[in-house]
Amino acid sequence: MKKKIKDYGTARDYPSIEGTSKLSPYIKHGQIHVSTIWQKCNEIKSKGIGYRKYINELGWREFSHSLINYFPEFLKGNYRKEFDKFPWVRNEKFLKAWKSGMTGYPIVDAGMRELYETGWMHNRIRMVVGSFLVKHLRINWTEGEKHFRNCLLDFNKANNVAQWQWVAGCGADAAPYFRIFNPILQGEKFDKEGLYVKKWVPELNNVPKKFIHKPWEMELKYQEAIKTIIGKDYPKPIVIHEKARAAALEAFQSLKK
Repeated sequence: MKKKIKDYGTARDYPSIEGTSKLSPYIKHGQIHVSTIWQKCNEIKSKGIGYRKYINELGWREFSHSLINYFPEFLKGNYRKEFDKFPWVRNEKFLKAWKSGMTGYPIVDAGMRELYETGWMHNRIRMVVGSFLVKHLRINWTEGEKHFRNCLLDFNKANNVAQWQWVAGCGADAAPYFRIFNPILQGEKFDKEGLYVKKWVPELNNVPKKFIHKPWEMELKYQEAIKTIIGKDYPKPIVIHEKARAAALEAFQSLKK
C-alpha cells in the first residue's frame, strides 16, 4: 500500500516487474480478507489512479461473486445462451500444446509455463492465454477454466468462471467476441525487452528482442548462428494469427444466422 499501489495503474500490465499485489492466493486461503484490503486502501491520503485501478479490481472480484449468487447457472455454462450453439473445436493436440506452453507464441507459452511451475499467472497474461485458447484455437472456454482450476494457487470458483466467460465473450458484461488479442503485439507492448519470455522460455534466450515475440521470422542462417532452430529447439506456431483470427470471426458470425 505504501510503495506499489501508486504505480499500479500502469505497472500491473507488465509481467516482468512486480507490478501487482499478488495477494490473491492469501485471499483464497483466508489469510487476509478483501474488506481488510479495502479499508487499508481507504486510509491512503493521496488517492491517485493507482488506488482507483486497484479498488476497481477488488470491485470486479465482488461482482463475480454476485453473479454466481444471483445467477448460479453461471457455474454450469454460458451466461449468454446463444453461445450454446457456438462451433467450438475439439483438438486434443492443440489443447495439450496450450497447456504445456508449446504453442509457438512466446508470450502465451511463457504464461502457461509460469502457471504450471508456480501456480500463479500474471493478470495481463491470463487474458492473453485465455483469448488464445478460445479464439485462436476455438477450444471451449470450459477447458481453460478446468485447467486453471487444477493449477492456480489463487483459484476462486466465481472469479475463474466469470473471467473465462468474460474473455470468451459469453459472460455478463463480457469482452466482445471480436476483440481478439494479438499475441505478438501483446508481447511487444507489455514485454518489449522479452524479459518475461526469456525467464519462462529459456530456449529463446539467444533470440534478439526484435524477434523475441515472432522468432519464426528469423532467417534460418541466423537461427543457426544463435543455435535456436524454430521447429526443433522451439516449436513453430501451431496456428497462423491472421488465419485463426479470420476463422474465429467467421464462427462468431454464425451465431447471428
